Amino acid sequence: MPRLGLIGLGNIGKFYAERLLQHDYALTVLDLDPARVAYATGLGAEPAADPGDVARRADIVILSLPGSHAVEQVMEGPTGLLAHLQPGQVVIDTGTSRPDTDIHYAARCRERGAGFLDAPLTYRRQGQIIMAGGSAEDYAQAEAVLTCLSYKVRHVGQVGEGQVLKLINQAILAGRLAVYAEAVELAKVHHVDPRLLKDYLEFDIPEDLFGDDFTGGGHLALHYKDLGYLLEMAHASAAQIPISSLVHEIFKTSKLYGAANWKQPGIITYWRRLNPNSDAD
Repeated sequence: MPRLGLIGLGNIGKFYAERLLQHDYALTVLDLDPARVAYATGLGAEPAADPGDVARRADIVILSLPGSHAVEQVMEGPTGLLAHLQPGQVVIDTGTSRPDTDIHYAARCRERGAGFLDAPLTYRRQGQIIMAGGSAEDYAQAEAVLTCLSYKVRHVGQVGEGQVLKLINQAILAGRLAVYAEAVELAKVHHVDPRLLKDYLEFDIPEDLFGDDFTGGGHLALHYKDLGYLLEMAHASAAQIPISSLVHEIFKTSKLYGAANWKQPGIITYWRRLNPNSDAD
C-alpha cells in the first residue's frame, strides 16, 4: 500500500484521516491547528513538521484545503511540497480551487517527475462524489485511495476539468438553495405555512431554511468563494451566467451581514431583510 500524506484536517480532512486509517494506510498529517493534528495522531497518524516533510514521507499527498490561496502556500517555498517532491509521487488537490491553479501546479509537478490530480468532492445522500482530472497514469495510481474516500469516483478528464465540474455543481446547488429560500419567505409574506412546500408538495427544502440557527462549519463563506471562482472562469471564457451572477451577489450580502461560521442556508436572511412584513422576525 502507498504511504499517504494529508495536509488539512478541517471538516473534510478529519473525515479523510479517519477513513484512511480505518483502511490501514500509513498516514502522515499536517495542519495549522495542533488540536486537529493531535486528534489524527491519536487515531494512528504521524505528525509532520511542514509540507516538505509530508512530501519526504509519502508516495501520495492529499490536499484538503479551503482554496487556491492555501494550495499556493503549501506548494511554494523552501519547505513547500514542490521543493521536496520526488519522481513517481502524486499530489491530489481535493479542495475547490481555481482550475488554473491546479493546471499550473500540475505542470510544476511534472517538472519534478511527479503527478498531480484535481479531485474535488461534493456530497449526496449516499456519501461523497469525487470528480478527478489528470492523466490516466496518475489517476490509476490514486484510484484506490480516492475510492476509499468516496462512494463514487470518476476520471472526468484532464487536470482542471474536475474543478470546472465542481464549480458548475456549486452553481446548481447555490441556485437551487436561493430559489428555495425565496419560496419559503414568499409563503410567509402571504401567511401560508412554508412547511407545506416540503411536507406536502415534497420539495427537497433544507430543514435549516425553516429556522434561525445557521451556525456550523463556515460553508456559506466557502460557497461564496466557489461562486467567485465560477465567475472568474466564466469571464475568461466569455460565458454568460446571469443567474449565477445574481446568486453570487446574494451570497456576498449574506456573508457580509452574517456570522463567519454560517452554513449556506443563512442566505435566507437576504429575503428576510427584503420582506420586512414577513413573519420571520
